[in-house]
Amino acid sequence: MDHNLDQSNSEPEVHEPRIIPRPEHKISRKKVDPDALKVLYRLHRHGFKAFLVGGSVRDLEVGKKPKDFDVGTDARPQQVHKLFRNSRVIGRRFRLVQVFFRGGKIIEVSTFRKASDPDDNEVLGANNTFGSPAEDAMRRDLTINAMFYNIADFSVVDFVDGWDDLKNGRVRAVGDAETRFHRDPVRVLRAVRHAARLGFTLTPETLEAININRHALELCPTSRIRDELLRDLMGGACADWLELAHDTQVLYSLLPTLEPYYGENGSPLRSRARVFMSKVDKAIAKKRELDGSVVLALLFWPILEELAKDIDLPPGRAGRIAWANFVREKLPELASPVAFAKRMLERAHQISGVMAFVLNQEPGLRLPKKITQKGYFDTACELARFLDHNLRALAGPPGKTAQKRRRRPRRRRPRKKPEASAAPEA
Repeated sequence: MDHNLDQSNSEPEVHEPRIIPRPEHKISRKKVDPDALKVLYRLHRHGFKAFLVGGSVRDLEVGKKPKDFDVGTDARPQQVHKLFRNSRVIGRRFRLVQVFFRGGKIIEVSTFRKASDPDDNEVLGANNTFGSPAEDAMRRDLTINAMFYNIADFSVVDFVDGWDDLKNGRVRAVGDAETRFHRDPVRVLRAVRHAARLGFTLTPETLEAININRHALELCPTSRIRDELLRDLMGGACADWLELAHDTQVLYSLLPTLEPYYGENGSPLRSRARVFMSKVDKAIAKKRELDGSVVLALLFWPILEELAKDIDLPPGRAGRIAWANFVREKLPELASPVAFAKRMLERAHQISGVMAFVLNQEPGLRLPKKITQKGYFDTACELARFLDHNLRALAGPPGKTAQKRRRRPRRRRPRKKPEASAAPEA
């Protein structure tokens, strides 16, 4: 799904596109989702322009598997809807068509748009100012996200010099970077994410615009910030993202609570967090399904370790309970600047809280049933797999509380024999 469009009317000058013919690029239809191809071909057969748009073109060229295959066309939303019975038109300000396929798959089809008049009211249709492919490209966030794949002749169409940026490993904003990020500061996060994910370099003007506009992230809707941050953490390049987000200070615009611990260059706590994030990246590369609460707990775990040094945890069971209470208090404080989903944050401090039981367990001893029967126990075990066992002294030795207690047999009292009834008097 592509949400990287600008809504302003001050755009770079439109110029003739650069056409990269099929022999000069690596994009193969064999790598394109077959249902996306069905949409492209049907639009093309009915006389409409039909392009793959956005990040799918970028990923296919660099050899990555796209998460989404979005389609751009000059057909209007109602025209697209008539071509596909299995579709619906959604959106108020920005109408697009969702085409449904088996397995819950959705291919989104949007009509090329140009910048809307700033005097327009944001009512139904006000921002549905349809335009050309060139005008549509000029409204996107980064040049490497603004190229199109034309199903008519299998060429790549580039209006913004994104091809050169892709081949030279550059992340650059479309048009004036400062203006582009000022109008939507969330683009700051996308620029950092793509640079980390692809191993690219931020151009000087893009880096300067990030520095200027990163403070405005706190003004963005919390739901957008949460979703973008989860994409960073779960995108398969979190370790590199953590370092680049530190270098650009974007990490501390998102989570200022991390700066005292991760902010120094060479911070051992950030290095430890990077080790955890590298493990997450490897797990994602192996197609392992990870609960977001596990990744969230790993991001904050080195800080929890550090803060725990300042408290005196008693040994044994009391220490484990004290650790759980400590995590319940501290983890929400660390994560509070971002409005993480309540369930995810709750699960993160639940599984972090039981680590004092899991990591301090002696071989051959069973964990208490009240731990193993929790609904989140499997998720806690997943977290334990990512953590090393340097915390054995966290709450003292496990002691006998980890063993299954045997119930003492109840001694039954012998039943009293009923007394014989007294004989009646004569």
